[in-house]
Amino acid sequence: MKVPYDQSRISRLRNHIMKKIITFLTLTSWLTASAVWAACDESIAESTPSSRFVLNGGEAYDQQTKLAWQRCSVGTTWTSDAGCVGDVKLLGLDKAKQFAQALGDGWRVPTIEELYSIVEQRCFNPTINASVFPAVTNVGEGAPYWSDTPVEEIPSLVYFVDFIDGAIDGHSKGFPLAVRLVRSEP
Repeated sequence: MKVPYDQSRISRLRNHIMKKIITFLTLTSWLTASAVWAACDESIAESTPSSRFVLNGGEAYDQQTKLAWQRCSVGTTWTSDAGCVGDVKLLGLDKAKQFAQALGDGWRVPTIEELYSIVEQRCFNPTINASVFPAVTNVGEGAPYWSDTPVEEIPSLVYFVDFIDGAIDGHSKGFPLAVRLVRSEP
């Protein structure tokens, strides 16, 4: 028995896919090697609206999770007139933890749950609220950021989030990735 095809549904799906491809190709052609501009689906509600955060210079306090985040990636510095400036420093996980400890004030590498809490579900390239966390950099194979959560099934790997597409994956802790530090607030 033949299954009838809904030609109008297939046509709408093709059009939707073609629009996504054209949007992606257009955005890709505008990108420089390191700059990243978000493409967001305005029909989807924001998962990390700017109103959720209290901004204080280089820090962003998340009122929902009660966490304070550094707005800039490790290696870059916050300036009031230009946002995050400098080059993202890629570190192995142990070096990232040492950096956080040396910084003091309770800064640390986030858990995977904490890190994923700032993924903006409606955006890609990057999948983060760029008003709160500017200057996410594609390092050639995405924008992977360390968490401090080991992969339970493979303890030699640690989870990370790629802030280009929001994917979660694991890597060995010696591999250099970007870092965004967090601290718990009372």
